[in-house]
Amino acid sequence: MTPPLSPDTPVNRRVLVVDDNPAIHGDFRKILVRSKPASQDLDAEAAALFGNLAPSKKDDGFTVDVAQQGQEALEMIRQARAEQRPYALAFVDMRMPPGWDGLTTITHVWEADPEIQTVICTAYSDRSWDEIQTTLSTRDRWLVVKKPFDTIEVLQLAHALTEKWTLARLASLKLESLEQLVQARTRELQKAHRVQSEFLANASHELLTPLNAVSGFLDLLSTTPLDDEQHDYLREAKAGGKRLHSLLLKILDFNRASAGTLTVTQGEFIPRDLLLASASDSESAAVKKGLELRTAASPVASVPWLGPKEIIRSVLGLLLDNAIKFTPKGSVTLRADTCPLGLQFSVQDTGMGLTPQQLEWIQIPFAQVDGSTNRRSTGLGLGLPLAQRLVRAIGGELRLEAAPDHGLLATFTVKASASKSPSMVSSTPGRVPSAALSRG
Repeated sequence: MTPPLSPDTPVNRRVLVVDDNPAIHGDFRKILVRSKPASQDLDAEAAALFGNLAPSKKDDGFTVDVAQQGQEALEMIRQARAEQRPYALAFVDMRMPPGWDGLTTITHVWEADPEIQTVICTAYSDRSWDEIQTTLSTRDRWLVVKKPFDTIEVLQLAHALTEKWTLARLASLKLESLEQLVQARTRELQKAHRVQSEFLANASHELLTPLNAVSGFLDLLSTTPLDDEQHDYLREAKAGGKRLHSLLLKILDFNRASAGTLTVTQGEFIPRDLLLASASDSESAAVKKGLELRTAASPVASVPWLGPKEIIRSVLGLLLDNAIKFTPKGSVTLRADTCPLGLQFSVQDTGMGLTPQQLEWIQIPFAQVDGSTNRRSTGLGLGLPLAQRLVRAIGGELRLEAAPDHGLLATFTVKASASKSPSMVSSTPGRVPSAALSRG
């Protein structure tokens, strides 16, 4: 578990000095590995420079190792990381003949240890500032101290950069811990989603079996002698069974589309005929509300096409049901035309419309604009989310445009191609009363 960030977090005080001059090694040890009197002398110098300083709560000493050449330093850094005792900071001299110079050494060191902080120790006669910046492009990992350097300056750099190394390491560990947590939560969600999908599939099939039996017996009952009142009861029972059957099929389709197991089959169809067939299916609901159903198809949409016919029919039905449900008066228009992807269908109503917030909300599965028990419309809130998933399953896109009191326009695109079959002839489905349907 990642240690917490706090003033008591241990700081990595391991420092490597890379310099070909043994006298410089001794100077760094005197500064960083201090005895108590020396520490007091440095505190006095600091007080003289910066004013009275509050005494530190603790005086953490540094562990200082030395290397006389860049190649030696590289091996020490590799070994330290292998032993999980990495150096936090390296002071690197710029000139170390006959081996690598400081820039070459730092380049190799950074490849071996991407976390180590670096201080370049340089004289005015060494590499130029522009050359250093060009070679060491990662600007946040190095600083420069000019020779001869000041004791307080070296000490402050050591404290600041080892603290920076420690905080960066803790941040990295925290990020790694969060990533592991996200991965674990993702696996749990995937498992929960799989269990939910399996449950919905099993439950829907288990419900469909007795429902089909009930529907069959209702059909048999309709062939027996019944009085008028019994016929009314039977009609209501069959209508309720039909609604329940439709709802279960929607749940199954939603589950398959979400799980990516929806079967998509290609077939020949005439877009205009699909519009007329969908309008015919919704004729009864539109007539009850006094709505006019209109269809409009471009000439190209009146010839045979090849595409996912059944899913297009399902999406049109979902959008049309939604439009009729939320349109108290006026009309609902179905259109078919071509687009770069193939075909484009739309359903537009003259209903109550939606605000941008409501438009975003209703695309969430099972969400209702009015979720109260006494809302004006019924349903589980699956229509538009299911239509969206079905359209995505066939490689299309569903767009919704709405404004309050200006109705809703639902448009979706479909990957389809003009059919080359000469045998398919357009045929108009069952006649729909002109009061309910007009063709544009």
